[in-house]
Amino acid sequence: MAEVARNERTCSACGRGHGEGTSCDTLVREAGGGPGKAVEAPAAVAATEEVDPLVGTQMGSFRLVRRVGRGGMGSVYLAEHVSIGSRVAVKVLHEHLTRYPELVQRFHAEARAVNLIGHENIVSIFDLNAAAPRPYLIMEFLEGAPLSAWVGTPLSAGAVVPMLTQVCDALHAAHARGIVHRDLKPDNIFLVKRGRGMPFVKVLDFGIAKLVDASMPETVAGIIVGTPEYMAPEQSLSRKLDGRADLYAVGVIAYQLLTGRLPFPDEGLTAQLVAHQTRQPPAPRSICPSIPSAVEAVVLRALAKTPEERFPHALALRAALEQALASRTPVPRAAVGVPRPAPGGVPPGTPATGPRRTPPLASPGASGGKTLPLPVQVVLQPGAQPRAFTGSDLSRGGVFLHATGELPPLFAQVQVVLPLSTGPLSVTCEVVRHVSPEQAQAWSMRPGFGVQFVAPSAALKARVEQHLAGPPASPPPAPREPPDDAEAERALALWSGQLTGEGTHYAVLGLSPDVELEPARERARELWTALSALRQRPLSRGQRSRLESMLIRVRDAGDTLGVPLRRARYDARLGNGRGVARCLEAGLTAAQTDALRREFVAEQPRAVGTARVHFLTGSALERDGQLQRALEAYERGLELDPLEWEFQQRRRVVDRALGTRPPPGARNERARFPGEGTGP
Repeated sequence: MAEVARNERTCSACGRGHGEGTSCDTLVREAGGGPGKAVEAPAAVAATEEVDPLVGTQMGSFRLVRRVGRGGMGSVYLAEHVSIGSRVAVKVLHEHLTRYPELVQRFHAEARAVNLIGHENIVSIFDLNAAAPRPYLIMEFLEGAPLSAWVGTPLSAGAVVPMLTQVCDALHAAHARGIVHRDLKPDNIFLVKRGRGMPFVKVLDFGIAKLVDASMPETVAGIIVGTPEYMAPEQSLSRKLDGRADLYAVGVIAYQLLTGRLPFPDEGLTAQLVAHQTRQPPAPRSICPSIPSAVEAVVLRALAKTPEERFPHALALRAALEQALASRTPVPRAAVGVPRPAPGGVPPGTPATGPRRTPPLASPGASGGKTLPLPVQVVLQPGAQPRAFTGSDLSRGGVFLHATGELPPLFAQVQVVLPLSTGPLSVTCEVVRHVSPEQAQAWSMRPGFGVQFVAPSAALKARVEQHLAGPPASPPPAPREPPDDAEAERALALWSGQLTGEGTHYAVLGLSPDVELEPARERARELWTALSALRQRPLSRGQRSRLESMLIRVRDAGDTLGVPLRRARYDARLGNGRGVARCLEAGLTAAQTDALRREFVAEQPRAVGTARVHFLTGSALERDGQLQRALEAYERGLELDPLEWEFQQRRRVVDRALGTRPPPGARNERARFPGEGTGP
């Protein structure tokens, strides 16, 4: 959403001079920022800007500390909880816009859209207040920088594609629920640093996101719905929109990142809109010859003037980007990605009359496939035992798994061990398609679900290609099964007791149940590195299979114990109240804890009643001054009901009153969790 300063030199939204008719970004760009410079919020405030009257005021339980961004509809503030200090971002609607019910309704729409999507690459919204005098949203606080901090200097395709594939994942989740963003641009894509890998993408600002076919006024109070520099032709012409309008914006962003400039650098609102409607952009390689021609073809197809000429959906664009980056060879424009949708907008995979067609089963855009049955081991959720499935239609992008009954949810991540001709291979996959028995009958195939490889490496694709190619025409004599590698066997034997069997994630990592999250993550990384080194040794097939199973257990343990929400759910089922306390210290919010507890109570209603008796006993003992006995009663109650917020707080207070200290090696002795208060 961009507010246009039509009759003044200085934009009222961001305080900068634009030139008449030029649109303004939703958030002010980072002051003095550049590639690689991390900031604590989506934007920085100019030092010369006047004092904001809202700074220091309280909204709900949070006090606004400073303004970190300002756009056409509202300002974004860093805020802290008044009693426990947890940090959030608060987006406040501009005062002069509060008299327009349609704009207040958009605040509702943003919170509803984000909640409906619920994807990890989309910023989370925790609370909403739409009441006068100042409607506001409470959102997760992000530490990093907006993608706009990298705009202006050409970036390599190797840096751009991994970021845009995450954007495609977020858009796919939104489009699957009928939500079109309509204002995608670099300022609304935030990069959060996580560990040592690529930046993690968060898509922001669904304030003008629209449910397909929903009715909502398109313009009001001088606000343009969308940013002209990134707006698809059909959007500026007020035609019906679908998710392909967002894919056009991804194309503009890709063009800008790869070349260092917009496809149409025209000044002024009207000039921008007309250019996107009527002109073809210069070829990216004419500006920056180092861009791979295959990547250029993908970008130009995303920038097609009509939706039908673009990619049919976000997963197709994602697959085409990855395939283009992997190939680095010329790709005909019409051949990039997946075939265009059938006339009439029939979605991919929908049965049609005529000869039988093979539906897309795994990764859209993946070429080649093998329909022979393939025995596959799948871990459907962390900590679960592998299940055997029959796979078919294996490709460089994914595999289809035959199954009946309840299927894993769409977009869930699962761990798959493929028995390739070169040896077993463990791959992280995402569920991208369900085929019900009814659909399977229409397609003359078996029911099940398709999984797509998550960020497949070139080595993974090469091994799959080798497996798909099969034996040569005159196969050489089969090599003898290599014997067990002695050094590897010693290492595997050393870890076998810890990494096999039914032990908990704590046992797998060799950690105590109240370990903090960062040491758990670090321990998982250390184990993963040590075990991965064995892959370079000449292992026998049996050793390689054992090694891959151990790696799966280490990854599951690290992914669970290192993430507050996942660990809290896991610890609740273990009856590990101290582990839940660590999650609260690490930032697990009240809303998340309440949601987990409702789930827990539904599973174990009797345990909650018994726990209540212990809590009441502990309260009585605490009032009587018998703190040690009170602590013991609280501990017994939290073994049965670990997510009980109030008594997690009471146990913490009594702990501190008794002078209890965390075990050796703990790093945050004074850490607090939401709701703790000051305590004795």
